[in-house]
Amino acid sequence: MEFKHVPIMLDEVIAGLNIQEDGVYVDLTLGGAGHSGVIADRLSKDGTIIGFDKDKTAIDVSSIRLKDKSCHIKLFNSDFRHFKEILISNGIEKVDGILADLGVSSYQIDEGKRGFSYMHDGPLDMRMDTSSSLNASYIVNNYSEQALIDILYRYGEETYARSIARNIVKARSNGAISTTQELRRIVESSYP
Repeated sequence: MEFKHVPIMLDEVIAGLNIQEDGVYVDLTLGGAGHSGVIADRLSKDGTIIGFDKDKTAIDVSSIRLKDKSCHIKLFNSDFRHFKEILISNGIEKVDGILADLGVSSYQIDEGKRGFSYMHDGPLDMRMDTSSSLNASYIVNNYSEQALIDILYRYGEETYARSIARNIVKARSNGAISTTQELRRIVESSYP
């Protein structure tokens, strides 16, 4: 599957950044380089794009998509929470613009093997950073009912967190929950 993602509000983002041709621009959520590619097209050989993404696939794809741009390109396979330290350690003290397109990309949702999809069956993974050892399968199959409630309610603002967690614990007593479709059916059955 091709890593495709249509950048959200592209024209508004580009206008808001007020791009200077020799500027330094940071894309905290690089993805498939949709925004960064357009920014790079507006930069001279003295401009710089600095991109961050936890997803190694996104970094690999973006490296290819940005390789022929005339500006400087620096990509980091890292969570953007570390961007300040990484910029400083690379001698970058000032930037002209920062962009963050927060959320899961359509590629990650559509690619069943990533484990985010509710449409395509796949392993229960859901890792942005595929080198991380903690995945959704471990959480779903090992965390306590209360921990699952806390995660669903706090991070998903899920009204039926208790019912979903209770049904996950009940289902896993018959064997591990291993696919996205298994989890989907459990979640769907938790709603009145």
